[in-house]
Amino acid sequence: MNNRSIIEAANTEWNEALNSGNVKGLAALYTENATLSPGNGKTLVGRAEIENLFKGFVDGGVHKHTLEIIEVGGSDKMIYQVARWNAQGAEANGETPTFGGITTSIFEQSADGNWLACTHVWNANQ
Repeated sequence: MNNRSIIEAANTEWNEALNSGNVKGLAALYTENATLSPGNGKTLVGRAEIENLFKGFVDGGVHKHTLEIIEVGGSDKMIYQVARWNAQGAEANGETPTFGGITTSIFEQSADGNWLACTHVWNANQ
């Protein structure tokens, strides 16, 4: 499987987990000590903190998350992507807010062959 196919499969699994509200499954797509920065200048470390962040997003109505790959690269044990992300928020007053920006993820291959995110950073274009 080439790097782009690996990233496409990872993105599909990630989007399905978030869009279905499966935050425990979403956090499992990260390494135990992964770092994540949600564009606010803060850094979260580990699956528990990552799960808590996404729980807040799901509870707040974030849904219909998509990823459009811009660039993929890497080597045998570590690959990365730069992608455009988009999502919708909870409808309020007849309006459904839309969010988006650029995200970068680095994946490492675990001993069992699975690809897990070890770092994930994004921004929002607002």
